[in-house]
Amino acid sequence: MNTTTYPILPSRPIHPHISTTCTNARCNVPLEFPVPNPLPRPGTLLQIRCFACQNVLSHAFYPGQVPSSSVTYQQSNRSTPNSQSSTGASGSQQQQQQQRKGRKIGTQDRPLETGYYDILGVPVTATTDDIKKAYRRAAIKHHPDKNPDDPHAEERFKEIAIAYQTLSDDALRRKYNEFGPKETAPEGGYVDPEEVFGAMFGGERFVPIIGNISLARDMKTALQEAEDTDADEEQSHASRPKDAKGRAILSPEEKARKEEKDRIKAEKDKQKAAEKAAARAERVNKLVENMERKLSIFTESASGPDDPDVSNSWRTICQLEAEDLKNESYGVELLQTIGFVYVAKAKHHLATNQTFLGVGGWLHNVQGKYHVFSETVSTLRSAIELKSVFDQIQAAEKAGNLSPEERKKLEEQAAEKGIQALFKGTKLEVESILRETCERVLTDPTISREKAQLRAVALQMLGEAYMSVKKDDNGANVGDDADYVKVDTKSSRAREAKR
Repeated sequence: MNTTTYPILPSRPIHPHISTTCTNARCNVPLEFPVPNPLPRPGTLLQIRCFACQNVLSHAFYPGQVPSSSVTYQQSNRSTPNSQSSTGASGSQQQQQQQRKGRKIGTQDRPLETGYYDILGVPVTATTDDIKKAYRRAAIKHHPDKNPDDPHAEERFKEIAIAYQTLSDDALRRKYNEFGPKETAPEGGYVDPEEVFGAMFGGERFVPIIGNISLARDMKTALQEAEDTDADEEQSHASRPKDAKGRAILSPEEKARKEEKDRIKAEKDKQKAAEKAAARAERVNKLVENMERKLSIFTESASGPDDPDVSNSWRTICQLEAEDLKNESYGVELLQTIGFVYVAKAKHHLATNQTFLGVGGWLHNVQGKYHVFSETVSTLRSAIELKSVFDQIQAAEKAGNLSPEERKKLEEQAAEKGIQALFKGTKLEVESILRETCERVLTDPTISREKAQLRAVALQMLGEAYMSVKKDDNGANVGDDADYVKVDTKSSRAREAKR
């Protein structure tokens, strides 16, 4: 052991702290205060004095804000009241840094931060009426005209107005709960993965055709639940004794709480499933309306399925739309996917109604099921390939022989495989939604058989126009999976140069 010339350093017990931010706009410094002992009731408003500007701010206390070290310290105090922790200030600082790092996405029950609620003095469960009443009280109390001697009165009044405007609007409140205020987020705000995902695959221009991609919303929800689960597990297993198999030993009270928590989670999962089904039904209903309106350009003008003048005009309209949409993000890839479903469903309908006993429709149905199966297998293969790349990174990091160049190369591969897997998952969802939409449009019981046939003819021409689009760079149709979903990285550019 190396000896040092440093003197013996003192230590101190671990006193867990809760992090927050000063609500004074001129100050706005991050700060922390010790966890009260005994713990207050959830929703209790604590008065905190800022060390920098001496401003007194309100902070709504909730048990989830308490770091896991609080339980450790309290238990050690009960067992050895005069003992002091040898962990020292460094352990406390490390736990505080982990707390500051925290979650990146909050939920409506557990917001990422509660600053605006604290300004108005309301809990996170407050109703819109509660927020309005709190705003009136705070606005009257802190109005600059009533506080002429307070130099910060005007700024505090503005903060109260901003907090009210945010929390009184349901959409803004939801955003605030998930991502916090833009002023405290990196580069003007955290990016909503749902918005990024939607913009990445088609954007707003494709919404009338495919709706909002639910996979983005599912990923966002999964991210929120994963962060909450990780935080709960870290806190629950921090100081709990383990049995021979490494499982936490629970007291009867803890078992009862766990069972209640599991019951609540099951109810929430059931509610989420019902909400997801309702959202899908609403999405399909809207797409059906949009498709019927679009196809009516042909069906209301054509004298029959073989009307040459109307058919040529309709093809031109479809081709112009396709050429316009292909310039959107992943436009060509999405048009190929949409066009394939349109053509397949139109041919299936026409074959069912124009062949003996509908034999042609049965054959198209078999082909459609095989397509779904092959696409599902392809999506699973992409997910497995992505996991394989991450496993390589983890194995190399564990072995300690991963150079920066090799790491960058593996990360680029992971980026490519990741986007491929995401798009293929999106493709499966879009095809499923469009199959249901087309089925509803073509089997509408309120229209005649002749009009249903005209819709099928128009749908097939629209799908063929979508499938005919080509990339502008090389004029080639979208080909295999390697070209079908492409990420512009150093590795992809190198492979492209070799061709």
